[in-house]
Amino acid sequence: MTKPVTVDFRLTGATTDPWGNFRVGFAGSAAINRKDWRVHWNAAPGVVGKMVTLEFDVSAIRRP
Repeated sequence: MTKPVTVDFRLTGATTDPWGNFRVGFAGSAAINRKDWRVHWNAAPGVVGKMVTLEFDVSAIRRP
């Protein structure tokens, strides 16, 4: 199952790495309800919450 999720990213830094590449970093997160994806199991009551936070830490290198 696929559904669109909006993630707000923020710039965490930009620099030239040790190999001479220009690199930027971004971080972002989004909270989703796991039941919207039909994930209804729970190993033990109270162990896994209904809401799940997805966290992203992304690094990108500019192409020459």
